[in-house]
Amino acid sequence: TRGSARPSRSASTTPSRTPTASPSPEALLAARYETLATRIFGYTGEVVVDNPADTAAQDWTVVLTLPSGSTVADVNGADWRQDGRSVTFSGPAVPAGGSQVIRFDVRDASPFVKAPEACTVVGTPCAGL
Repeated sequence: TRGSARPSRSASTTPSRTPTASPSPEALLAARYETLATRIFGYTGEVVVDNPADTAAQDWTVVLTLPSGSTVADVNGADWRQDGRSVTFSGPAVPAGGSQVIRFDVRDASPFVKAPEACTVVGTPCAGL
């Protein structure tokens, strides 16, 4: 015998809502770079990390890319390490609605270098460059 295809009936269900994860406070961080002072063969730079979130940002990093031959010294406001041209800063939690200021001296072999080539906070470019 031949039968005709009939649509199957299924119980009506309400679509389930998939919870969306809130971005972590670290993902909301913003930073801005400024050269505070220049001198022959170096400069003093500052990065201000802002946390607009309503919770503290615990794990954050600021990464600078310096020209070849540049070295960082005399850092205030963060722990740091330099690996070649890359300098990574990290520090205490940035409070909700607060900021963290990082100041540092850069020594360079060129008298014309007055800023890093790049700056990011948690992978997002810093303003001011």
